[in-house]
Order: sequence, then C-alpha cells, then structure tokens
Amino acid sequence: MELKRILARDARAANEKAVAQFGPDVLIISSSQVNGLTELIVAVDLAPLTPEEAEPFIKTDFSRAPSVESVGKFDVLLGQTIDQNKRAARERQATQVAKPIVEVPAAKTAAPQKLKPAVKAAPKAVIDEATQRDAQEHDSLRGREIVALVREELASLRREFKLGQQMAAWQGGMPLPAALSPLRDALNDAPIPVALRALLIDSIKDHDNLPDAMGALQRQLAHSVEQDKAPTPLAGVHVLAGPSGAGKSLMVARLAQAAAQAHGSEQVMVISFQDQRAGAWNQTQLLSAQSGVDSFRATNAATLKLLLEEHDARTLILIDTAGVQMNERLAEIRAMNVNAQCHAVIPADASAATLRRVFENTDNTWASLMLSKLDESSQPWALLQFLTEKTLNVSVASTGERTADLVQEVVMADLVQRALDHLDLPEPEAAPQAARDAALNALATSKLSQIAAQFNSETTQA
Repeated sequence: MELKRILARDARAANEKAVAQFGPDVLIISSSQVNGLTELIVAVDLAPLTPEEAEPFIKTDFSRAPSVESVGKFDVLLGQTIDQNKRAARERQATQVAKPIVEVPAAKTAAPQKLKPAVKAAPKAVIDEATQRDAQEHDSLRGREIVALVREELASLRREFKLGQQMAAWQGGMPLPAALSPLRDALNDAPIPVALRALLIDSIKDHDNLPDAMGALQRQLAHSVEQDKAPTPLAGVHVLAGPSGAGKSLMVARLAQAAAQAHGSEQVMVISFQDQRAGAWNQTQLLSAQSGVDSFRATNAATLKLLLEEHDARTLILIDTAGVQMNERLAEIRAMNVNAQCHAVIPADASAATLRRVFENTDNTWASLMLSKLDESSQPWALLQFLTEKTLNVSVASTGERTADLVQEVVMADLVQRALDHLDLPEPEAAPQAARDAALNALATSKLSQIAAQFNSETTQA
C-alpha cells in the first residue's frame, strides 16, 4: 500500500476528493487541520510489479521462503519465517557451546579434572537455551497477535469509513443552527465511532447555542455510559487479565498495596502466571517489595494450583497473567475449579478492535472492569461506545505511575468530561470579556476619583 495526501477546505470535501481519486474503498489513515485546510492521509493499493521491475528483488535471503501464493496468509508466512530464524539461532548457539570442548588439546582432555569446567557449564548452557527458547516462543506468539490486531484494526477502519459514507448523506439532510457548526465539525474530526457520532449529533439538533449543546452532550453520554459500582477486590482470589501493555502488573501492585494497608502485608500475595516477557518477573518482585507482600512465580497450571492450595489461608491472592494467549490462560484457571474472580484491565484509550478481542470470548465471565491510564487518555471514544452497549461493573481505575495512584471511586462522568474537553472547538471570542473588564476598570477608577475628591474637600474644610 502507498500513502497519499489530500488537502481540501473541509472534511466533507476531502472525503469526496479521496473517493473521486481512489475509489469508494479508499482507506483513511488520519485527518488533521493544516493552515486552515483539512488534510487527509489515505492508503491506496499499489499496482503489481512487472517481471522487469521485480527482478532485483528475486535474489534475496528470502528466496527459500514459501511464496505468498503458496502460503495464502500473511500471518502463516510470518510464523514460518520466525521458525526459520529460531532454528538458525539454535544452530549457531549449539556451535558456540560445543566449540570450547572440541578445541581442548588432547593432553588436557586425558586428565579428568580438566573436564570439570565443561561439565559444570553444560547445565547452564541448557538452562540458557531453554530460557531463550521460551523467550523466542513468547516473541513469536506476540508477533502473531500483533499482526492479527493490525489486520483487525484495518478491517475496522474500512467498516467505519463505509458506514461514515452512508451516514454523511443522512447528516447532510439534517439542518443544524449555524452556531452549532463548529461543534459538528469537531465531532466529525474526532476519532469517534460512526454510530456514537450519529447519536451525539442527533442529541444536539434541538439546541441553538453552543453551551446548551455541550451540556446536552455531557448529559447524554454520562447517562449512557453509567455503570454499577463493583467493590474493590481486597479479599479472595482475583485474576487480572487484559491486552499487553494495559498496565496489569502495576494494577496488581496497587491492589496489593491497598490490601496490605487494610489487612497487613503478610495476608497478601502476588502470583505471576506464565508471563515469559523479558524482565516481567523482576518487575513483579520490585513492585511487590514496595508494599512488602510476598510474590511467587508459576510457570504452569500445576504450580499455580499448588501455590493456591498451600496459601489458601491468605486474605487476598492476586494472579497476574500475560497479555499473550489471554483466553488460554483463563481457561487453565477455570479448569482448576478454584473460586477465583476474573477482572478485565483495559486502558482508557483502547481501540475498538482491542475491546473486541478482550470481550469476544463468551466463556470468560468478568467480575468487573478496571480502567488504567486515565491520565494518558485524551480520546476515550471507543471505550465510551463500548460502555453504551455493554453492562459491566467498574471497580477501580488508575492514574499516574505510582502504586498509590489507585482510584476506588470511579465516576464515569469524569471520563466523559475528559473526552469532551479534547474536542477541537474554536476559542470563545475575547471581545465581550475585554469589554466587561474595561467597564469594571472604568467603574473602579470613577469610584476612586470620588473618594479622593471627598477626602480633599474634608481636608480643606478642616
């Protein structure tokens, strides 16, 4: 695909220009304002290369890889390429490990004591190879999930664009007062899902000024996304799951600190379950040490079950899961028949595709929704649309990077206000305010003059 730039006087003209130049299936990547014009960045398909143009690319290191036609899917091709790289890395590592043993002189190999360093190094090499193999497998799975997520994001953008074209005709036939034109343009330019945008524009059509329309939007959204409050998990066994990078480990540390203050650190424990990310276990240990709670690592379901049975007297047990293969990890925990509650950790600025991947599996029963990175979210529109369609109790939220930054009383109206505050609305005119300030200054000056004149007259009479 190739990126193209389109400039027009407004968003509608830019969309019409994009469709006219590249067809109805053109994919819009971004929209922004540049020098008073609307700039669209669109992606278009490239024309296939001729045999003469493709000749320089034939003799490459990927000539042994299967072609796209023979594989059929990009993710399969990616997996096969990663497997080839893994095999080559293992062969290089085996050669490096075996090299010191092969090059030992014969006179030294005859003495048994000279072979002790090689015998001692062998277990370490095996452990390092197993660790690298687990890390490579984790990276391979993570790469596949990233590719799948990107494909879902592109498909979602295409659906939104086609739906937006259909809604444009409907919105064009619905007149709005001139005072609401800036608000309508701001809603069209914001990354709001088309269905939610249509609902918002429909809610302001009966108002004739901007403050009343903004108030109507705030009330409409706050009523639509309001969810029941779930209690903060401070007792029992609780599993935190969600996409990679959502802030699950930090949320676990925040809950552990809150429970340690309520029950004592000896009554709380944290378990890292099958998280093979580099440095993940060290991060869990450091975060747990800040609140003084015990932390354990379970590399498989059997170890996790043994830890739960051994420490069943604890008041609170928090299980931190990996973002990779989330549904598989939750299925393993359900198979243990333990009384554990699962909580979904979602960043406030999560995309619609990410939300679908987390909640599409109906086998997962969520006890509550935990919102992370509230301070970093400026466009939580996908989450707001999800909350208008689903009913899921919200328990806690987090802001900042400290373990003490835990919000136990979540008010969804604050999230709505944050989204509305980031709409690209024009600044209110300063002329009325300047006139009021000038009038106040003149009144104050006149009053001071009267007081000074009265004081002078009283002094003269005395």
